[in-house]
This record gives sequence, C-alpha cells and structure tokens, in this order.
Amino acid sequence: MKPVWKLTITVAAVVIIILLILLQTGVFSGKSIAPGNTPVPERKPQGKVVKLTATEIPAYYRTVGTVRSRDEIELSPRLTARIQEVTRRSGDSIKQGELLIKLDSADLQAARNRAADNLTAMQATLERVQKNYLRQKQLFEKKAIADKTFETAEEELKSARAAVAASRQNLNEVEANLSYSRIESPMNAIVAERYVDPGDMASPGNVMLKIFDPTRLMLYVPLREGLVGKVKVGDKIDFKVGALNQNFTGEVREIIPSVDSGSRTFMIKMCILGNTQKLMPGMFGTVKIKLGNEKAYIVPEKAIIRIGQLEYLTIVNADGNTSRVLVRTIHGTQKGTLSIVSGIEGSPEIVVP
Repeated sequence: MKPVWKLTITVAAVVIIILLILLQTGVFSGKSIAPGNTPVPERKPQGKVVKLTATEIPAYYRTVGTVRSRDEIELSPRLTARIQEVTRRSGDSIKQGELLIKLDSADLQAARNRAADNLTAMQATLERVQKNYLRQKQLFEKKAIADKTFETAEEELKSARAAVAASRQNLNEVEANLSYSRIESPMNAIVAERYVDPGDMASPGNVMLKIFDPTRLMLYVPLREGLVGKVKVGDKIDFKVGALNQNFTGEVREIIPSVDSGSRTFMIKMCILGNTQKLMPGMFGTVKIKLGNEKAYIVPEKAIIRIGQLEYLTIVNADGNTSRVLVRTIHGTQKGTLSIVSGIEGSPEIVVP
C-alpha cells in the first residue's frame, strides 16, 4: 500500500503545480489583451535643437613621470669601523665640505703615529749615511780607501734613500685611510635619507646617507615604444605636478635607446626649467605629448543627462520626436564642455536644455 500512497501524493503535487501555473497565466479568468497597436505619446523637443557635427581637436598622449635629481649620491664608507657621529638628518641642508659622518679612527691614528715615527727614524738614518758617504767620497778621491769601501757607502746611501721613500709612502697611505674616517659632503645638497646612527658598524658597500642637489632636477618619463619617433633631444614638453597644482616645462636631454621588455616603454629624461624650489624628488608629473588631431563630438555639459553611472544624450528623431541614447564622455577642450567618445554616429540633432 505504501508505494500506492507515494504515487498518489506525487501525482497530486504535480497537478497542483500545473493548476497554479494556469491560474497565473489567466486561463481561468477569461480575460486577455487583444492584439493591436498602442500609440506612443509624442515627445517634442524641450529646449534648443542643435545639429551635432564632429570637430577636430588636438590628440594628446598622457603619461606619468617621476621627479629626480640630476645629482644623487649615496655615501658609503671605504673602511670598516664603528660610527661615532652623524651630524645630519633627513631633510637637512648641507654645504660642500661639511662633516656628515665621523668613524672611529683610534687604530688608524695609532698607525699614523707609528708611520710618522718610522719616517723620522729613516730620515735620521739617511742623514748619517749621507755624511758617511761624503766622507768616504773625499777619501776615495785621495786614493786613501779601496774601491770596495766606497761602493759599499754608495749602496748604503741608495738603501737609506729608498727606505725614506717607502716610509713616506706608507705614511701617505695611512693618512689617506685616516681621512676616510671623516665623510664630508661633496656638494651643496639636501639629505634625502639617513640609514645609520652612532654606534652602528659601517662597512664598504653599505649606504649611510643619500643626498641630492635640489637645484638640478629632472623628470624621468616612460613613453610607449610607438612614440620613439615623436620625441627628440631638445624638445620642450609641459607637465603638471598634481601635488603642487602647478605646471612646469621640461627640456628633453636624454633618450634611453632601449625598450623595457615588460612594459614596452622607453625612458626619456627632461631637465626641469624655471623655478623648481617647491619640487622634491619622488613627486609625480603628468606629461601631455601632442600626437596630432582627432575628430570628436563636443557638447555642452548640460546636454548630458546622468542617471546613476550612465550618461544619456537627447536626440531628435526623423519624425520630430526625441529619444535618449546611451553615450560615454570625457572632459572637453573647454570648461563646461564634454567630449563624446562613444554612442554617436553621423551628424544627429540634439536637444540642449
């Protein structure tokens, strides 16, 4: 009996579902919409009717460059020593020759003193040997000593002179190493980064300070490879730094003759002309390079109807009524205008409220 009940319940459920579908479609109501044409209410233009035609406007290629200094120096030591003093911090101005970092030089100072004492001793030996040589020379001229004795005096003089020269060279080397314990600024600059503090261990290859010349700035601009023939050395290109809301002009000084395989761009370097006092390395500048002219539909901003994220333009149809078409716009060539980039073809009539 159980299988029969299951079958009955299943059939009943299917019948109920079919009845509900028929009820929703209006089969049992006896009412249906008769076929025919329903007139659409007329929409006459509400505003000024203007014929829209494509006009030629300048076409630009926009890209972003980075401000950098022409003179950027990373200071690292030439010897391994403990850092005793760091005189500047990031953002400080420095003059050429000013002390920036002082390293522990106790061992180098001791080596310098030993080298100086050794030179003094060698010079004293040289003076004694020179006196002996002069005396032996006088005796040799008088035939009072043998040739061998005079030759020995000459050899001793040469050896003493060589020893003095070697001692002086050793002293110069030690003094040079001692001078490396004082790291001074090679130019008038600003400290961009400070990486060490007193007590740290300095070693060759480790950057301690990064400095730059704020009066000699450049803009590094990546350009797509298709523009390699559009830019040449000496061209003047305008760009805008958004952080300062200020326009600048740069002159192309270098074009790197290679294309990056990943981004398919090549690099140009522009010297920034004029007053660059407010600029800082790391800022970004938007560059516009004119490519020629292109056709565009320019409309007043009030002609565009915005509904959410969508933009519509009211056009006049052949029957005199209006309809809305979906368009996409960008900023126009003048304030209060927009440029339509898609959605319009030919030369339609539009309605401007």
